[in-house]
Amino acid sequence: MSDTTVTPGTTDYTSLGLVANPFPPVDPCGADPGWMRLVTRAAANRLLSATLRARRRSGPVLVTMVDEVPEYYYRVAQNDFLARTAEPGLGIMALSIPLEMMKLGRIRATLAELAELIAAVDLPLTLAEWFGAQLQTPDTELPEYAHVTPEELAEAAHSFADDPHAAVDRYLEVGSEPVSVAELDAVVHEAYLRQVAQQVDPEKGEESPDSAEPVARGAADEAATEGEDAEPVRPRDALMRDYLFALARTRLSPVISRALEGFGAYGESLTAQELKVTKAPRKTLGAVLRLMNARWDNITIIYDNFDAWPLLDQQTKMDVLASLTELRWIIAEGGVMVVAVFKGRTVELEEQFAAAEQVDWSMPELTPLYGGATAFDAGWVQSWLDSASIEGPSRFRADGPELAPLVAASGADLVTFSAMAEAAFRHAAERSVDHLDPEAVASGIEAYVSKGAS
Repeated sequence: MSDTTVTPGTTDYTSLGLVANPFPPVDPCGADPGWMRLVTRAAANRLLSATLRARRRSGPVLVTMVDEVPEYYYRVAQNDFLARTAEPGLGIMALSIPLEMMKLGRIRATLAELAELIAAVDLPLTLAEWFGAQLQTPDTELPEYAHVTPEELAEAAHSFADDPHAAVDRYLEVGSEPVSVAELDAVVHEAYLRQVAQQVDPEKGEESPDSAEPVARGAADEAATEGEDAEPVRPRDALMRDYLFALARTRLSPVISRALEGFGAYGESLTAQELKVTKAPRKTLGAVLRLMNARWDNITIIYDNFDAWPLLDQQTKMDVLASLTELRWIIAEGGVMVVAVFKGRTVELEEQFAAAEQVDWSMPELTPLYGGATAFDAGWVQSWLDSASIEGPSRFRADGPELAPLVAASGADLVTFSAMAEAAFRHAAERSVDHLDPEAVASGIEAYVSKGAS
């Protein structure tokens, strides 16, 4: 089942028309001042809402920063976004890829990062989600299908849903044969040598169809034979494993099928390496995204650190721009491309993504807040409310009647108001109401007061 619904412990703000709480929770142990967390949380919310809108229309996102704001604040905002998208319930998996990573190959850099990510973030759960979904529509044309029964298919589908990790261990024979550290190192190194032997940046027309030799393993699949000329009698789970790998080979790619065989024999480290060994990085990248979509609806890839862009020669710029265009369409099938740039430094990128979902990270309120401004400012608060809105301006107005009691109770102090508002919005979201009712407002005021206003 796709990880798209809100799970217990995850607060859903959609009833309020919001992607998240417009205000950060109070963190008495945090090193960053409260005013800074207000600004960076708003920036992270702005990116989050833009990402969800871009996913619906299969478009990219352009984040523009300005030189007047120290880069540290942008890093805090991006880290907040990355940390929150990792929470269950949002259905988003996000990662950041700096420009310098493209030295590994303009397409291969993204494939390499995704390969490491999918292997690291509970790979068995991702595989169980994908296999479970695929078993709902069997492929009767595969030769391997003839060796499994409908009852066995139903049992496997139930197993992947009921106990994902145990099912993956069972059908992929994870850890069925002991592997020494030396053997694992040798196998991973051999895969690395095959990876670096690949053409770094093949043109789209130069990509050849991938074929993948199965990963070598021991004799775990073989059983005793009745005579020298008899065919081996294979265990039923091994026959199901053959069918599962055939599904991965035909519905995803031979590279992924081989990588999953590597996972069963040698674990996640070989899986990540095998995913990078491909003659067709574009096709493999698309296949990896489809595999990840079984668990996450939105794979968000942020391309940033374009500091060196002005120093690149024109041909290199053109090559990167062409690759970003290709990546934009590949990623759009399973997620969202985000390009984060400093305004004016990367004119070519800004022009190319002028039609993208725009995210303004200029943070105009940062300077006065840094200078000590604490009075309630309706303009700033409204921008923070709008940043968290799912679509268009927020239904909540900073100078409206719903927030007026919080403004009064806070003495029009911005930080105090924000702490109360965070608790009020959270209380309303937890009850799935569509407005800040008196109960939510009272809860917000009481939550702040009960903490000693510290």
